[in-house]
Amino acid sequence: MHIRPYPAAGHKLASLRALTPDEYGCVCAWAIAEQWSGLRKGSVLRSEEFSDILGLPGHSSFAMSEGEDAPVIGFGQIWQSPNGRSNLVRILIDPGLRGRGHGKQLCALLLAKALALATDREVYLRVRSDNLPAIAVYRSLGFRDLEAESHPHVLVMVLVAPACVAGTVPILE
Repeated sequence: MHIRPYPAAGHKLASLRALTPDEYGCVCAWAIAEQWSGLRKGSVLRSEEFSDILGLPGHSSFAMSEGEDAPVIGFGQIWQSPNGRSNLVRILIDPGLRGRGHGKQLCALLLAKALALATDREVYLRVRSDNLPAIAVYRSLGFRDLEAESHPHVLVMVLVAPACVAGTVPILE
């Protein structure tokens, strides 16, 4: 398996960078519109919690843009859980830019970083079972369903990378 990043159709090659404080409001609005979970179990994210979510232990946050000074078009986190798992979490694309390949590009970039951190070449994620576009993206990148850890509203998925590709980005055709 050969691995490399790719640009979304008709777009420049995007990269990951730090989310700047002046972008928090924009990304937070996207997250609230998607009814992200808040800091307490069963709660929905409130804007005042967003900076706390960025600082959760074991979480690394990334903005995706088509240049250092370009606007953020996606956001995601990698969480190194206490049990040692590498997880992709809180993946989000600007709602006005969905359906153009940015989600797949963001996931591929996050996946490369997560694989570099993974001790066992496995990367996990959880996705709402009704989010069929996201599930299709994850499956196209090689994630498979983990039925034993899933439940009716949340699908748990895992990608197990061959040793030769850990820390690289999947080719996305």
